[in-house]
Amino acid sequence: MDLNETIESQSPREPAGLRSGSGLTRLVRGYPRIWAAVVLWLASWAFVSAFSNLARWETGAQYDGMASLCRWDCNWFSSVLQSGYSSAPWPGTGDANWLFHPLLPLLAYPFYHWMSIPAAKSLVLVSKGAFLLSIYAFLLMVRSYLSDVADYFRAGALVAFNPYLIYGHAGYSEPLYFAFLCLAFYFAERKQWLLSGSMGTMVSATRMVGFVFAIPYALFALRGVERENYPRTLATKFLGLLLCPLGTAAYMLYLYLHTGDALAQEHIHLSWVHFPPQNPFALLLVFLAGQHWARLWGLMCLGALVAAIYLFRLRKPEYGVYLLIAVLLSISGGLYGLPRYIWWQPPLLYAIYRWMQRHPSWWVPYIVFTSGMAAFMVVEWFSGHGFVA
Repeated sequence: MDLNETIESQSPREPAGLRSGSGLTRLVRGYPRIWAAVVLWLASWAFVSAFSNLARWETGAQYDGMASLCRWDCNWFSSVLQSGYSSAPWPGTGDANWLFHPLLPLLAYPFYHWMSIPAAKSLVLVSKGAFLLSIYAFLLMVRSYLSDVADYFRAGALVAFNPYLIYGHAGYSEPLYFAFLCLAFYFAERKQWLLSGSMGTMVSATRMVGFVFAIPYALFALRGVERENYPRTLATKFLGLLLCPLGTAAYMLYLYLHTGDALAQEHIHLSWVHFPPQNPFALLLVFLAGQHWARLWGLMCLGALVAAIYLFRLRKPEYGVYLLIAVLLSISGGLYGLPRYIWWQPPLLYAIYRWMQRHPSWWVPYIVFTSGMAAFMVVEWFSGHGFVA
């Protein structure tokens, strides 16, 4: 039995809780992943709307609809959507919008330029749609461990009520990155190499760290390679590997032609953080020795590194390698944006789900923590404090 057959045999076709009933139950019984994703997505949307209104009532925040969520990095994406990438740093500021990869503004392009929807609202609509895809793609990623309706909702809730879920509703690229990375892993496990590589292209066109997927892809492709004597199979694997970093490569080529500097995104990042990448382990010790947010984020990073090790124990080295590299790269760049870089990693939520399947008593305290943190972050989103950026 090949891997495809093994996966299909392990993937439940119909959860036990949907085998009987009437009305809506019968209607959705054949598509449990889709309707579970939709229900959780709507619940997450309602959650963000409720606490955004609470911020308006109690703090005087300016919130009058989804476009109001477009703040911080969403404004940078908006500048790309409205006027494209700058050809040189803006006079008087030295800033440029090169750090923000093109896939999110490209997907928002039809809404803004063809339908005349404001840029902020266009970006928020795309991110919300990508958030729905994120929940569904994660359910695909953990498909072998979902046996009933409760499992679908527990697994999907890890995404829908992520402690940093605000970034899935606010015109950021995080949900796109998360969704396409889940799909890239999913197709690689099914030996659908070109589809996996294509998803890798999308990941690397969304976030700078996305090109790292080429490493776990290569590990997947090397499985059983000594038994494959067909040149066509090897060629397909190699072509898929070349696709993985294509998004980043294309963006670098564009920047070279547009600005004369293929590494413009990295150079503008260095001008923002004021120091080159540093030893991530030394910085982690600094974070843990700090106070308040620095210590909390340091503990989150430490937990993510433990999760990476746990993935190796689960015999998921491809997931573990990606999470380890992504976390260390995030730490090396400093505190800016660190928690969302950690919590929007599919392998981290995969490890959490597998661990809590074995320790179900932790579900309630975990959801209490993540929901509470998510509510706090939504309210603080309108505060002007830089730690939410």
